[in-house]
Amino acid sequence: MPIPERMNALVEQLGQALVRALAEDEASRALARKIHEEGFEVALMIEATVALHPVKGDASEEAATEGERPVERPSAEGAESLWSEEDKAFLRTFKIALD
Repeated sequence: MPIPERMNALVEQLGQALVRALAEDEASRALARKIHEEGFEVALMIEATVALHPVKGDASEEAATEGERPVERPSAEGAESLWSEEDKAFLRTFKIALD
């Protein structure tokens, strides 16, 4: 399924917002200063994987028309099936477990 151009723009804006948030975070800036004081230059490269999946179901469509998206809370058994292998690998890089 092709991603609508508007969605590409929103994902791009999300990436820019994340970079701004990290750049403006005082704790991150303080750590970068400490590293610099130790005699090292800091270059940070961040890669983010964004997976978009269309929302399905009557409640989701109804909420989308009202500008809200319902929060789905899967059961523990169903949560595992919501994640692709790529998603799981990405989460593991941050030591995030699904169980």
